[in-house]
Amino acid sequence: MHEVGIAAGILDAVRTEVAARQPARAVKVGVRIGEMSGVDPNSLAFCFEVLVKGSDLEPLELAVEPGKADELEFTYLELEAP
Repeated sequence: MHEVGIAAGILDAVRTEVAARQPARAVKVGVRIGEMSGVDPNSLAFCFEVLVKGSDLEPLELAVEPGKADELEFTYLELEAP
């Protein structure tokens, strides 16, 4: 189940972006997943939720958009000022 690794990678990228924009807090992150990417969007969402729960990023939300072919892309990060 490589979705755990992908979810962890997304969270690492979020932490890097948030650290550069302190004291902002991450609220929502968007990804685009193509049908032929080999990534199951439901499995990714589940893994993401498990990794976020109880972490410093809770209650970060994941938004999954359909992509083209084998696309797997981090599309946006929504931040909130404290």
